[in-house]
Amino acid sequence: MKEFSEILRELRTSNNLSQEGLGQIVHVSRSSIAKYENGLGLPSEEVIQALCDYFKVNKDYLFPKEHVESLITEKNIIINKQKKRLFFITLFLSLLVITLLIFISILNIDNENGEEVKLEDIEEIVNLNNVEHFHQQINLFKYDGGYVYQTLEIKEINFTSTTNLYLIRVHNTYTNGHTAFSNGDQEFNEDEYTEKVYMGIDFTISSNFVPIVSWHQKHSTSFSIQSWLNPEGTILLNENTSLFDDANIKKYDDNFIFSYNGRITEWLFDYEYNEILRKCTINNGDYNSNWEYEMINEMSKIQSFTIASSYLIEAEEGQLIEFNIDTKMNNTNMSIQQLKRVKLYT
Repeated sequence: MKEFSEILRELRTSNNLSQEGLGQIVHVSRSSIAKYENGLGLPSEEVIQALCDYFKVNKDYLFPKEHVESLITEKNIIINKQKKRLFFITLFLSLLVITLLIFISILNIDNENGEEVKLEDIEEIVNLNNVEHFHQQINLFKYDGGYVYQTLEIKEINFTSTTNLYLIRVHNTYTNGHTAFSNGDQEFNEDEYTEKVYMGIDFTISSNFVPIVSWHQKHSTSFSIQSWLNPEGTILLNENTSLFDDANIKKYDDNFIFSYNGRITEWLFDYEYNEILRKCTINNGDYNSNWEYEMINEMSKIQSFTIASSYLIEAEEGQLIEFNIDTKMNNTNMSIQQLKRVKLYT
């Protein structure tokens, strides 16, 4: 015995009607007619009556089985169950997608921030009473993501009858795990790349002196700086005093000129690497300089990186000069920070 779906299709095609055309006659959509003909749904009583009127048949012709009302109810129950099942499947998939997105977001945040390690502060005591030139190079910290070498250099220069000049230079070299591994050291993690390096020099903790002048890396492969100074008292400098890093002081009558000419590692500003983001801040005009280089170029991420900073300070003999050196290295999965407190006894 034929089903309603088959009977409806035969009536429609025998009358040369499209699904859309029949839908317009009985006031339903084309998709509703398609659903009826595919056995996916049953029309309402109003639509059944409209079909009977148009095709000039009775309800028993459309639904030849006994207990027509029971059949309609049964089919509608099945359809409702299918709709509920589809709803719960859709809800489950939506929740699953949302959960995955939240999980991925958390992972991304973890990867961006990484593990942060603040090492215990260290103290360096330098006594220049018996030496005019102090030079020290240490491995500031080392872990599987890389290492930082720090060089601290201090030179004393006789200046006036009551004061000396002290040339202080801090030099940090940052090497990430990828570069160290590529250089043959298997104890480092080759998946660690440089994200950011930072060095801050803070003289503001001492209130009994100020640096005369400081110089730093500039955004060029070479740079120079000159400062005329007029100290109180008699200048005891020789006619021309050479300092390290191509710096020198020249005496002119009762004043002098401090000059410095230097070059920076050329690859830093080569066209292949010129997307390194460089930042410097001088806090409130005080000598608290913070130098930060953020790696936004893929080539720069795999290089060793250097930050150098130098200061010329005038101080009396026996005076205590204190300053902090803050060093930070951010790699792919970890951030390491080390603070060194330097006490310089003149």
